[in-house]
Amino acid sequence: MRLEENAIKQIGLPESNKLKYEVLLPSHIEIGKLICAYANTDGGLLVLGVLNKNSIISIKGLSDDFQVEIVVKNSLAKISPAVQIEKGFITYEGKKLYVIKVEKANEIVTFNNIQYEISYKTIKKVTSQKINNYNTNITEKVMPYTDKLDIILKFLLDNPKRINVNKYTIRELFADEIFLSEAEQLIEKLKETKYVKSYNDRYIGMSIDTAMFLENGGFSGKNPNSVQSSTKSVFLSYSWKQKETTSKLYNFLKANGYNPAMDDHNLAYKDKLSTFMESIRAFDYAILIISDDYLKSANCMTEVLHILNERESYKKILPIRHENVKIFSAAERLKYIQFWKTQLEESSALLENLDRISTIEETKSLK
Repeated sequence: MRLEENAIKQIGLPESNKLKYEVLLPSHIEIGKLICAYANTDGGLLVLGVLNKNSIISIKGLSDDFQVEIVVKNSLAKISPAVQIEKGFITYEGKKLYVIKVEKANEIVTFNNIQYEISYKTIKKVTSQKINNYNTNITEKVMPYTDKLDIILKFLLDNPKRINVNKYTIRELFADEIFLSEAEQLIEKLKETKYVKSYNDRYIGMSIDTAMFLENGGFSGKNPNSVQSSTKSVFLSYSWKQKETTSKLYNFLKANGYNPAMDDHNLAYKDKLSTFMESIRAFDYAILIISDDYLKSANCMTEVLHILNERESYKKILPIRHENVKIFSAAERLKYIQFWKTQLEESSALLENLDRISTIEETKSLK
C-alpha cells in the first residue's frame, strides 16, 4: 500500500524533475534512461496511464492486459549498479495505472554504460561532475576511455570468430551512444597495440594476447570481471511445432548471459498474445525460426509485422531457416504467396455473408 499511497498523493500535480506521466508504454530505453536519471538526481515517480497535454492532466487508465513487466525488466537489466525501486499496478479514480518509484542512489548509476541526470524535466547525459559543491569541471567522462577499450576487447574475446568488427560494430556495442568518429578513434588506438589483429586495415579481431592482457587488468587496470557488457534481450519468434527446439535455444541463451523471451515462458494466464507480441519492440534482437509452419501461421506473421515496424529492423533480425522450408527460388516463394492469397479469399467470402458489427475483430485481423 505504501507505493499506492505515495502515488495517489502526487498524481494530479504538475510534472517536475521528480514526477513524469506517460499515457502509453515507453520503450525500455526511455524507461531505463529515466530510472537512471532519477537515481542520479533526487529519485522520482513515473506514472503510466495518465495523459499530460497542454498542462491538463487526464486519467486515462490501462487495459487489464497491459504488458509492462517485460519492458521494465529489460530496462533494469541494463542499469548498473542495481537501483532501489518499487513498481506495480494501482487503482486511481476507478482506473488502473502502473507506477515506478525510484529512490536516489548513493553512487553513480549508468544505463547502457552511460550516466544520466534530470534537469528542468529533461533527461541529459552527464559529461562533467560537481566536486564538493563547486562548479569545477573535470575532463574524465562518465565512462573513461580505457574502460571503453576494455569493453571492446572483452567483446572480441567473447566472439572469437568475429574478424569483421568495424566502427559500426563498435558504435552498436555502446548502444549508439557514441559517434562514429569516436568509434574510429577507439579502433585506431587498439590497432596501435598487439592486443587485436587488423584485417585489411578495416576490421579488427582478437589476438593471442587479448585474453592475457584483460586478465592482467586491461587498459583500465581493473579486474576483467568488472568490465561491464550490456545484457542483450532476445525475442524468439517461432511456430509452436518447433517449441521443443526453441526451448533448447531459450535455455542456451539464458545460460550464456542473454535475456531471452518466448511466449510459452513469459505469457501469464489471461494475458493476450497480441499484447505480448506488441512488446517485441522492447527487445534488442529477434531470432526468427523460419519453418514451413512458421510461414503459414497468422500469429507468426503478425510477430514479423511488429518486428518490421521497428526502425532499422534489419539490425535486430537474426533469421534461422528450418530444414523443412524452401524459399530460395521464385517458384518456392510463390507457393507461400498463393497460400495466403487463398486464405484471404476464403475469409473474405465468409465475411461477406455476415453483418459488419459482429465481425469487427475478424475484419481487423484480415486487414
